[in-house]
Amino acid sequence: MKRIAIVVPRCHESLVGGAEAHAWQYATLLADSCAVEVLTTTASDYVNWANDLPAGEEWRDGVLIRRFRVARGRTGYFHDLHRRLLAEFAASAGAAAAQRVRWPEALQDEFIRAQGPVSHDLVAHLAQHGDDYAAVIFLTYLYPTTHDGSRVLGHRRWGIVPTLHDEPPAYLRVVAELGARVPRILWNTPAERRLAARLWGVDAGNIVAMTVATAPVTPAREAAPYLLYCGRIDSHKGCAMLIDAFRAYRRARGTALELVLTGADTLGVKSGEGVRYLGFVDEARKFALMAGAVAFVQPSPNESLSIVLLEAMAQGTPAIVNGACEVLADHVHDSGSGYVFNDVAQLHAAIDTAMALDETARADQARRARGYVLEHYARDSVRARLVAEIEALAAA
Repeated sequence: MKRIAIVVPRCHESLVGGAEAHAWQYATLLADSCAVEVLTTTASDYVNWANDLPAGEEWRDGVLIRRFRVARGRTGYFHDLHRRLLAEFAASAGAAAAQRVRWPEALQDEFIRAQGPVSHDLVAHLAQHGDDYAAVIFLTYLYPTTHDGSRVLGHRRWGIVPTLHDEPPAYLRVVAELGARVPRILWNTPAERRLAARLWGVDAGNIVAMTVATAPVTPAREAAPYLLYCGRIDSHKGCAMLIDAFRAYRRARGTALELVLTGADTLGVKSGEGVRYLGFVDEARKFALMAGAVAFVQPSPNESLSIVLLEAMAQGTPAIVNGACEVLADHVHDSGSGYVFNDVAQLHAAIDTAMALDETARADQARRARGYVLEHYARDSVRARLVAEIEALAAA
């Protein structure tokens, strides 16, 4: 049985989104045919990467989780570097991608490490035992666990799942160099691969993506019609814009429509004026809310896939997405279902259109959205693509 390692900065059953969910899904998809190990750190919080979980081994769902201590977490120093990066990026608007960040390589490396988590023990494990693995998969492009861990491997049986976003760190030359030297890249979407070609000059790798839950559920019946957002609620995800735009829409239209939000709130959302924050909800409640929504709104300008959007589409719910994110716009265009907005006026128009759908038009949207997800993100098709990548690496 092939022994496979999946390297991700954090892994815990309480972490239900992002790279953590991606890594765990790949681990469980492979666990019935491979001996899978998740190599991770003892941190559960990306804000500071504190060592709040015990080091050592844990078995879960047939997967061995090995946790290693963090030697360097994230401090105010990183935030100072990040502000400098954002300022330089803004000042170089309009320049070629390779010229957007002109930091010396040492400072770029320092940025990667200052954001954490740096784990010398994890890297030492890969240096000592890396050859024992038939394949090693790193998530994501951004963290020192990937940059440092991949450098110590004595073989080329490794790949990365970049989860690439159009964001300032993606323009660092050290990141482009990582993309150029990786033996295999596992992309989530064609748009993500196109972005890598523009930023890194790398046009290689295959689309693997993730599987999403597709079983239809009974729609929630709420007191008023509602739009739904699920996920991390912060300004980087476009949520502040969404809340302000929705309240303006509600005042202008005089409608009873509500905006329902679930997930981790970093904005301090105050319910009222048609906005209802539910906090964390279980999976059954989340899917019921998706199925019952007038539309699922994904306002984020930076996504490499958006599992929650695809889950809502699988329930036949119309999507309203931020056109600044090529990945999200592709989901709408390729499925033939949903709406893309590029400003507040277009967002309001999309809500109007979704509200006005008659039964026939809504059923057509539902058929297209669900069919798109079943074709591209069903479990068997994703697993087959993932296994093909592992086989190719193991044969290298």
